[in-house]
Amino acid sequence: MNRALIPFYVSRALLSALFGYLISTGAGITLGALMGALTFVGFLWYAHSGRYLVDTSSPLFPLRRDARGNAIRDRSVVVSLALAGLSYAVLAILSRALPLQPSIGWLAIIVGVVTYFALSNWLFIRR
Repeated sequence: MNRALIPFYVSRALLSALFGYLISTGAGITLGALMGALTFVGFLWYAHSGRYLVDTSSPLFPLRRDARGNAIRDRSVVVSLALAGLSYAVLAILSRALPLQPSIGWLAIIVGVVTYFALSNWLFIRR
């Protein structure tokens, strides 16, 4: 473990605990603890995945993107927004023909978020 990243770990542990608490107030303590732990694992993965450059001069925000990371983020955002918009339009048309119970807006947001993470991870792996 890198000692220079300890302030990052502590701040992200507090953020994860706060997120878990907010989830637990509405969904139960077990789900809140699980979501808080998964959030913290995600922060640890980002710090050690090799995706980001580590700049120890700012201890609370040490992760920086290089030019390749910025290009991947930009491409992922554009594709995910386009796909979310397209899925919203298709779901809006289908909701008139089929009785869809869940909100179509939330389904389109989920499509966009999943697309962003899947595409950005695939582009980082592809090199």
